[in-house]
Amino acid sequence: MITSHTIVKNEQRFIKPSLLSVIDHVDRFLVWDTGSTDATVKEIKSINSNKIDFSQKGAAGRNGLVKLRNQQIAATKTPWILLLDGDEVWPEKNLIQLIKAAENASINTLALVNRTRNAIGDVYHYLPESSGRYRIGPWSGNLNIRAIKNLPGLKVIGSYPDEAYTINGRSIQDQPERLEFVDTWYLHLTHLKRSGWRHQAKVVDRLKKFKWWGRREKLKPGELPEALST
Repeated sequence: MITSHTIVKNEQRFIKPSLLSVIDHVDRFLVWDTGSTDATVKEIKSINSNKIDFSQKGAAGRNGLVKLRNQQIAATKTPWILLLDGDEVWPEKNLIQLIKAAENASINTLALVNRTRNAIGDVYHYLPESSGRYRIGPWSGNLNIRAIKNLPGLKVIGSYPDEAYTINGRSIQDQPERLEFVDTWYLHLTHLKRSGWRHQAKVVDRLKKFKWWGRREKLKPGELPEALST
């Protein structure tokens, strides 16, 4: 029912827990590396699963990343797509909640909106929901769209990081009447150190995302994604 799409470069610290956090709940994994110089490829290959379709695509710039996203769409036959970056880790019960929402979604639904918890300092702390400035339709806060219905006409347009998933040329995000909100979250590790500094410097926009300070909240017992606690 679901194919997961992942495009990575120099994500050696969290790529394995990221993939492991969803692998039991997707049918197929498209994992494409774009020129990692650290141990990312080794970490991916250490996962023994026939679900993973791994490919090394070589370096990709801002437009190249969008081209690869569209190639992943073209290679997908399942009715739903789960977007998963190498710095995103799901608690299992939260992912199950998202998948059940996809299974029960209205025929008119294009995608699901969910929350994110953006880690800061370490994997145990995150920015408060009040820090979120995203708005998708009537919803606001730390939000993202991670589950998208694989419909004819689905295409990514624009250039990273301002690309958009569209249906017949219209941004999915700009059609809130065809979105459903799922009150669940994944842990987003974008502000943490995800590889060695010299490797991070080779990734588009990576260094500007790093943060170690700020008002933060602590995960409650049992909230840390299982893939990060092993």
